[in-house]
Amino acid sequence: MAKLYLTAGHHFKDSGAVANGYQENNLNIELRDLMVSEFKRKYPSIEVWTDNDSDTLSQVITKVKNQATSQDYWIEIHFDAADVLSASGTTALIANDAREKSLSLAKDLSSVCALTLDIKNRGVKSESESHRGKLGMLHTAASSVLWEVAFVSNKSDMKRFEMEKLCLAEAAVNVIAKRFNYGIS
Repeated sequence: MAKLYLTAGHHFKDSGAVANGYQENNLNIELRDLMVSEFKRKYPSIEVWTDNDSDTLSQVITKVKNQATSQDYWIEIHFDAADVLSASGTTALIANDAREKSLSLAKDLSSVCALTLDIKNRGVKSESESHRGKLGMLHTAASSVLWEVAFVSNKSDMKRFEMEKLCLAEAAVNVIAKRFNYGIS
Protein backbone atom coordinates (compact mmCIF):
# COMPACT_ATOMS: atom_id res chain seq x y z
CA MET A 1 0.00 0.00 0.00
CA ALA A 2 1.24 3.48 -0.86
CA LYS A 3 2.61 5.72 1.87
CA LEU A 4 2.85 9.49 2.19
CA TYR A 5 6.08 11.00 3.46
CA LEU A 6 5.22 14.46 4.80
CA THR A 7 8.21 16.41 6.04
CA ALA A 8 8.89 19.88 7.38
CA GLY A 9 11.88 21.52 5.74
CA HIS A 10 14.74 22.55 8.04
CA HIS A 11 14.91 21.44 11.66
CA PHE A 12 15.33 22.78 15.19
CA LYS A 13 18.98 23.74 14.61
CA ASP A 14 18.36 25.22 11.13
CA SER A 15 15.72 27.92 11.12
CA GLY A 16 15.65 28.40 7.36
CA ALA A 17 14.38 31.83 6.31
CA VAL A 18 13.65 34.37 9.05
CA ALA A 19 11.45 37.40 8.37
CA ASN A 20 8.50 39.34 9.75
CA GLY A 21 8.80 37.64 13.14
CA TYR A 22 8.63 34.13 11.64
CA GLN A 23 11.12 31.29 11.41
CA GLU A 24 10.61 29.04 8.42
CA ASN A 25 11.28 25.81 10.32
CA ASN A 26 8.48 26.59 12.79
CA LEU A 27 6.02 27.40 9.98
CA ASN A 28 6.94 24.18 8.17
CA ILE A 29 6.38 22.12 11.31
CA GLU A 30 3.10 23.89 12.07
CA LEU A 31 1.61 23.24 8.63
CA ARG A 32 2.88 19.65 8.55
CA ASP A 33 1.28 18.97 11.93
CA LEU A 34 -2.02 20.56 10.87
CA MET A 35 -2.01 18.35 7.78
CA VAL A 36 -1.21 15.22 9.80
CA SER A 37 -4.17 15.99 12.09
CA GLU A 38 -6.39 16.42 9.04
CA PHE A 39 -5.24 13.09 7.59
CA LYS A 40 -6.01 11.36 10.89
CA ARG A 41 -9.45 12.96 10.99
CA LYS A 42 -10.56 12.47 7.37
CA TYR A 43 -8.35 9.74 5.92
CA PRO A 44 -7.09 7.57 8.78
CA SER A 45 -6.24 4.66 6.48
CA ILE A 46 -3.59 6.69 4.62
CA GLU A 47 -0.23 5.93 6.18
CA VAL A 48 1.61 9.19 6.83
CA TRP A 49 5.29 9.14 7.79
CA THR A 50 6.70 12.33 9.29
CA ASP A 51 10.23 13.41 10.03
CA ASN A 52 11.87 13.96 13.38
CA ASP A 53 12.27 17.71 13.79
CA SER A 54 15.85 17.33 15.03
CA ASP A 55 16.98 15.29 11.99
CA THR A 56 19.12 17.02 9.38
CA LEU A 57 18.07 16.97 5.74
CA SER A 58 20.62 14.27 4.91
CA GLN A 59 19.24 12.09 7.73
CA VAL A 60 15.67 12.55 6.47
CA ILE A 61 16.67 11.76 2.88
CA THR A 62 18.46 8.60 4.02
CA LYS A 63 15.44 7.45 6.02
CA VAL A 64 13.06 8.05 3.10
CA LYS A 65 15.41 6.45 0.55
CA ASN A 66 15.62 3.33 2.71
CA GLN A 67 11.83 2.91 2.76
CA ALA A 68 10.15 4.65 -0.17
CA THR A 69 8.77 2.82 -3.19
CA SER A 70 7.54 4.09 -6.55
CA GLN A 71 3.99 3.88 -5.20
CA ASP A 72 4.73 6.45 -2.49
CA TYR A 73 4.61 10.25 -2.38
CA TRP A 74 6.95 12.64 -0.60
CA ILE A 75 6.00 16.26 0.08
CA GLU A 76 8.42 18.53 1.87
CA ILE A 77 6.97 21.80 3.17
CA HIS A 78 8.94 25.04 2.93
CA PHE A 79 8.32 28.78 2.88
CA ASP A 80 10.14 30.94 0.35
CA ALA A 81 11.98 34.21 1.01
CA ALA A 82 13.37 37.03 -1.10
CA ASP A 83 15.23 40.29 -0.67
CA VAL A 84 12.50 41.92 -2.76
CA LEU A 85 9.73 42.19 -0.17
CA SER A 86 7.01 42.31 -2.82
CA ALA A 87 7.90 38.76 -3.99
CA SER A 88 4.76 36.72 -3.36
CA GLY A 89 3.11 33.43 -4.08
CA THR A 90 3.40 29.68 -3.92
CA THR A 91 5.68 27.40 -5.94
CA ALA A 92 6.05 23.64 -6.25
CA LEU A 93 9.45 22.25 -7.21
CA ILE A 94 9.98 18.88 -8.88
CA ALA A 95 12.98 16.96 -10.20
CA ASN A 96 14.24 17.80 -13.67
CA ASP A 97 13.22 14.30 -14.76
CA ALA A 98 10.10 14.08 -12.59
CA ARG A 99 7.41 11.50 -13.22
CA GLU A 100 3.90 12.58 -14.21
CA LYS A 101 2.71 11.74 -10.66
CA SER A 102 5.06 14.37 -9.22
CA LEU A 103 4.06 16.96 -11.82
CA SER A 104 0.35 16.39 -11.25
CA LEU A 105 0.66 16.64 -7.47
CA ALA A 106 2.84 19.76 -7.76
CA LYS A 107 0.27 21.46 -10.00
CA ASP A 108 -2.55 20.60 -7.61
CA LEU A 109 -0.67 21.79 -4.50
CA SER A 110 0.33 25.12 -6.02
CA SER A 111 -3.18 25.67 -7.40
CA VAL A 112 -5.02 24.87 -4.18
CA CYS A 113 -2.58 26.94 -2.14
CA ALA A 114 -2.91 29.99 -4.40
CA LEU A 115 -6.68 29.69 -4.36
CA THR A 116 -6.97 29.15 -0.60
CA LEU A 117 -4.55 31.90 0.41
CA ASP A 118 -5.51 34.21 -2.46
CA ILE A 119 -1.87 34.63 -3.46
CA LYS A 120 -0.03 34.32 -6.76
CA ASN A 121 0.43 30.84 -8.22
CA ARG A 122 4.07 30.81 -9.30
CA GLY A 123 3.44 27.34 -10.66
CA VAL A 124 5.61 24.28 -10.96
CA LYS A 125 9.33 24.68 -11.49
CA SER A 126 12.09 22.18 -12.04
CA GLU A 127 14.85 21.88 -9.48
CA SER A 128 17.28 23.47 -11.96
CA GLU A 129 15.15 26.62 -11.72
CA SER A 130 15.55 26.68 -7.92
CA HIS A 131 18.20 28.59 -5.97
CA ARG A 132 20.03 25.33 -5.27
CA GLY A 133 20.00 23.78 -8.74
CA LYS A 134 19.66 20.20 -7.47
CA LEU A 135 17.47 19.09 -4.57
CA GLY A 136 18.35 15.74 -3.02
CA MET A 137 14.88 15.10 -1.60
CA LEU A 138 13.46 14.97 -5.12
CA HIS A 139 15.59 11.92 -5.96
CA THR A 140 14.09 8.94 -4.18
CA ALA A 141 11.77 6.20 -5.40
CA ALA A 142 8.76 8.26 -4.25
CA SER A 143 7.01 10.83 -6.42
CA SER A 144 8.25 14.01 -4.77
CA VAL A 145 7.40 17.71 -4.45
CA LEU A 146 9.15 20.46 -2.53
CA TRP A 147 6.29 22.85 -1.78
CA GLU A 148 7.11 26.52 -1.17
CA VAL A 149 3.84 27.56 0.49
CA ALA A 150 4.26 31.35 0.52
CA PHE A 151 6.90 34.02 1.07
CA VAL A 152 7.85 34.44 4.72
CA SER A 153 9.39 37.75 3.64
CA ASN A 154 6.04 39.06 2.34
CA LYS A 155 3.76 40.47 5.06
CA SER A 156 0.63 39.98 2.97
CA ASP A 157 1.45 36.33 2.19
CA MET A 158 2.00 35.67 5.89
CA LYS A 159 -1.20 37.46 6.90
CA ARG A 160 -3.13 35.29 4.42
CA PHE A 161 -1.39 32.16 5.72
CA GLU A 162 -2.22 32.99 9.34
CA MET A 163 -5.87 33.61 8.44
CA GLU A 164 -6.30 30.52 6.25
CA LYS A 165 -3.81 27.92 7.50
CA LEU A 166 -6.51 25.53 8.72
CA CYS A 167 -8.35 25.77 5.40
CA LEU A 168 -5.06 25.32 3.55
CA ALA A 169 -4.23 22.19 5.53
CA GLU A 170 -7.65 20.72 4.71
CA ALA A 171 -7.47 21.67 1.02
CA ALA A 172 -3.94 20.29 0.62
CA VAL A 173 -4.87 17.04 2.35
CA ASN A 174 -7.85 16.63 0.02
CA VAL A 175 -5.75 16.98 -3.13
CA ILE A 176 -3.18 14.57 -1.74
CA ALA A 177 -5.87 12.05 -0.75
CA LYS A 178 -6.98 11.84 -4.39
CA ARG A 179 -3.70 10.01 -5.05
CA PHE A 180 -4.77 7.36 -2.56
CA ASN A 181 -8.12 6.72 -4.28
CA TYR A 182 -10.18 9.04 -2.11
CA GLY A 183 -12.57 11.52 -3.69
CA ILE A 184 -12.67 15.06 -2.39
CA SER A 185 -15.50 15.53 0.07
